[in-house]
This record gives sequence, C-alpha cells and structure tokens, in this order.
Amino acid sequence: MEQEKIKQVKLLKFGLLTTDEEVKEHNNESLSGYLLYPTTIEFIETTDKLEGVVGLKFGIEYSIEGYTDEKFVDVTFTCKISHPLLTNPNTGDSSTVTVETKNSYLNENNFDYFCFEYDWEIKKGAWTFQILENEVIKLEKTFEIL
Repeated sequence: MEQEKIKQVKLLKFGLLTTDEEVKEHNNESLSGYLLYPTTIEFIETTDKLEGVVGLKFGIEYSIEGYTDEKFVDVTFTCKISHPLLTNPNTGDSSTVTVETKNSYLNENNFDYFCFEYDWEIKKGAWTFQILENEVIKLEKTFEIL
C-alpha cells in the first residue's frame, strides 16, 4: 500500500455554487458517462439543505494538507459521493455512488461538486461527499436534498 501523503483535509466552504464554463470529460464511473470540469467555482450560499432542481450545483471546497509543507508534491486521492439510487434511463445503469480518482498537489485547495443536469439525477435524501486516501476517509460532508 502506498504511504499516506495527506495529513488532513480541511473543509473550507460548502453549499450552493456556480461555475464558469464546464468541459465534459468521458468517465465510465459516472452514470452520465462523463464528469464536468470547470476552471473556477464560486460559492453563492452556505447551506447543506438544498431543493433538488435541474441546474442545481452543490459541493465542497477543501484544503489538502500534507505531512510536508512542500508545494507541488503529487498526490492521488478519491472523491466519493454516496447518494440515493440513481438510474440512467438511456443505459439502464444504476448506482448509489459517484467516484472520481483525482491527481492534485499537496498543500493546495481543491473542490468537488455535483450538478443535477437531468430529472433522473434528482433524488431526495442524503448526498455525502468523502475525500479518501488509500480508502481512509479524510473528510466527509453530507447534504440533504429536499
């Protein structure tokens, strides 16, 4: 097993957000078949209870603190979003998790979010974001979709 590089992950912001232009990148782990990658995000409301509507974007911003203060030390970690069962009506695929393996740097800020692009993605209940390194949970934040 790889040695841990992340000392801790600190939650900086959470809630409702907007993004700049998003690039769609193919990803087999996603029920939609892709993940969205903006250059910047902006939090517009701090809340963990949100009304589920098409277009809603919610998520977390966090700092990844390493065991060293060095910048530009590569680190690989996972963002896992656990959510109610979603089924893509076009493919029939279902899942209760959305997972993204991320490569970043230690001692930098990062963010993850979910966007309700389709009606079938909107499910009431708990949506939990986890940041993991080697299966160890470093940060967890739960949102309630109403």
